[in-house]
Order: sequence, then structure tokens, then C-alpha cells
Amino acid sequence: MARRKIKIEPQPAGFVLIADGETEQWYIELMKKHYNIRVKLQPELSCHSIEMQYELVEESIEKGYDHVFWIIDFDSIQKENNEAKNKGRVLQKFKDVYLSAIGKTEKDSKWKGRLTIIVNNPCLEYWFYLHQHPESNRYFAQYETDLLPALRKFDVGGGLFDKYNKSKQNYLGNPNLFERLLPHLKNIDFQRLRQFDFDTCETEGVSEMYKLFRVLGIDERTK
Repeated sequence: MARRKIKIEPQPAGFVLIADGETEQWYIELMKKHYNIRVKLQPELSCHSIEMQYELVEESIEKGYDHVFWIIDFDSIQKENNEAKNKGRVLQKFKDVYLSAIGKTEKDSKWKGRLTIIVNNPCLEYWFYLHQHPESNRYFAQYETDLLPALRKFDVGGGLFDKYNKSKQNYLGNPNLFERLLPHLKNIDFQRLRQFDFDTCETEGVSEMYKLFRVLGIDERTK
């Protein structure tokens, strides 16, 4: 008797990272290449809406990925919240999801430890700033007028940030920004970095990019 073939649907494995920002996309691409890690980047098409990104989060978890990372620039949350007809709705929804993901509400079991939300306040460039000032919580209200001038003082060598432009940067070219920053990553003690706090979001800067490295088991300080 012929053995019946059982059709097995392929299941996703590894990690999926959701981030709509171009800067986040290239940073993860270079990180993947350097550490040879398997991370699928979403969205494949632009969807700046926070709610649309949240839908991708839930879909990715339902598809069976081992872990889902969601990188958020908090200035994007504030912008969308302020422009919404129902002011406060976007921020409140994100707050509910964030607190659920870190285990401070009854919804904690929903993601079963498979979702890590990573907040950068105001944006990913604050993570670059921490490479030079690892214990800082300096608050930058605006990227263009406040954070970028401070970042351009970062002595990486060769004036790396002198002409930095997040929308036109040749991230994959020479110099490779990720690899140029890598030696400075050893300055950062992940255990001492702050977690984002809604109560201090307008007085303290923060980057939770360390969560990505921690979940992936990467710590340059031990090398």
C-alpha cells in the first residue's frame, strides 16, 4: 500500500524585524551581514502608519516567527499622534502595546515573550550618539536642530558625521557606517542603559537598540 504523503507547510523561522525607517533598514542589513544572522525585514513596502506596522507585528507572530522586533522612532509616534483627528489615540494605543510587551499589563501572555519593542527617543540616531556618550540621557527635542549638531561632534574619524544626511546617506558604501561605529559599541554597557519611560519621554533621551543585541546574544564587550 502506498504511503500517504503528508503535506507539511513550511514554517517561518528566525527573526522578523519591523521598521519602516530607511535608517533602521540599512542598519539591520549591515548588522545581518556582519554577524551572519537571519533576520527578515518588514515592511517590504512603505507603511509609515503606526497602526499598519502593528498589524504586521501581529501577522508575523501568527506566522510563527521565533521572535519579532519592532523598532519605533518616538518622534514618529508623536507626529502621527498630533496629526490625528482624535489626538491622543495613537499615543495611547502604542502605550498599551508597549507596556503589554514588557509585561506590565494583563495582556502579557498575548505575545508569550516573542515580541520586543525597541523605542528610540527621538530617533535611531540617538543610538549613534550613545556610542560616544554611553551613559547620557540628554534630551533632544528635535532631530535636525538638536541631535544632529551633537552627533556631528562625534569623533569617529574622518569626519564621518560631518555631512551625515539620513535620507541621502550612502550607508552601504565607503565608509561603512556600521563597521566604523562597531569599535565604539564596546563602550556601551547594556546593563546600564535606560528603558524607555512614558513619564520622562519629554525630558530624557533613550535608545533601546541594546534589546536587539541582547536577544540575539551579541555583546561586543565580551570579545
